[in-house]
Amino acid sequence: MASPQSIAGWIDISPAALRKLRAELELHDKSVLDEMGVGAIHTGYADLFFPGTSVLHTRARYLLFVPWIYLGLAAHPRARAERVRELKEKAELWLTGCLRAHAQENDDGIIGGRVYPEPPAQPPDFAYWSALREYRLYEGVPRAQLLARWDRARIMPREDVRTREDRVDQQPLGLFDVPSLPAWWMQEDANVSFQLEADEAEFLRDRLAQRRPPCLLGVAAALLGKRARPTARTLWGDPFMRRAADVFDRDHSGPDLRPASAAAALQRADGASALAELVRAIYAALVELLREQDLRAAGRLPLPEDHAHYREYLRSYWEEDDGETVRRARDLPLQGLKADIQLPGRLPELLAHVQARVSSIRRASEVQARLLDSTTLELFTSLEWARKRTRARLPRRDGRGRREGFGKGTVRVADINYRWPMVSRMLRDIQEGLPDV
Repeated sequence: MASPQSIAGWIDISPAALRKLRAELELHDKSVLDEMGVGAIHTGYADLFFPGTSVLHTRARYLLFVPWIYLGLAAHPRARAERVRELKEKAELWLTGCLRAHAQENDDGIIGGRVYPEPPAQPPDFAYWSALREYRLYEGVPRAQLLARWDRARIMPREDVRTREDRVDQQPLGLFDVPSLPAWWMQEDANVSFQLEADEAEFLRDRLAQRRPPCLLGVAAALLGKRARPTARTLWGDPFMRRAADVFDRDHSGPDLRPASAAAALQRADGASALAELVRAIYAALVELLREQDLRAAGRLPLPEDHAHYREYLRSYWEEDDGETVRRARDLPLQGLKADIQLPGRLPELLAHVQARVSSIRRASEVQARLLDSTTLELFTSLEWARKRTRARLPRRDGRGRREGFGKGTVRVADINYRWPMVSRMLRDIQEGLPDV
């Protein structure tokens, strides 16, 4: 009698499903839900300025750690196809453990550090694979196929293809073009940190700068120097990035490049961030208003103390913000925004409506009449229903149950950062590793 065969297997995620999953992760950055679809603005400008990056990125050295994991497996005599995933996870846990053991104060960004010694839900290669391809650190089959078709003899550093004639005629599954595997790799007493060696920092700076077509991230990487690095909380408010945009426009601008003008696109990204923040505030205030009506209709009085939290917050843009967010949103040229990035569905209609209403308000007392009126409610309800029917809160009848328990803290109203916290951290990592810096 034949022995039973296991039907357990590895389920690979298709490229389309992977793109969808990454997009959803973008929308949940810092727990900001995207009920109105303004996350498309975040993704559009982030991909325009910083192609290949992700909200899952933490530190620049992972751009080398991930290739070294695979090159280490290729050099491992027992890394056969049936064991490769087990050994890959072992290497990832070794890396996490080393980083945790030698972490400096406030040395954050360790992927899987919080769940160690359990493996993280998204391992480092999941987060960084697009960047490896974008900046030519990897060339070959997709990540899932690399593991499914594993043949360690066909996983190699590009230097091997350049120097070893006996391997030139082999069709590689994957080529990693990175500095050589360190001697300390997978050693028990290895002192591993996020600090880049000088040659590693120069390599990453040059590889980002050589990206074609050129992008703002590449220009910024090329400008890194002794006192040249990101310092500001916001992308558009950072003098270093404004200089990078000016250099981009001087050296690379043209009708066939996106953006045609990086400096102008940065300014529009600023206004789009403010407008998206107001959209989120209006959404929260509308849900809150309907929730109050639900409570009154049910006779559940007195109302909670914070029953008008989001409406007061919305008014504060005209009272306590000195009108700065309002001014940025009002001055955004929507035609320029649509030229920069793709706005799906009815998002342009939503942005035009909100901008027009915001521009018409002269004092805080007009906020509820102009921004929480029946026309605005109808538009927001229609768009939310089209996007997320099973999660929609605004429909009066169908959303009533989802409004239950809604209150202060349910929705986090925030602007859009376009992955700037992650990108600026990576640029600083490279700058700190450069020689004579």
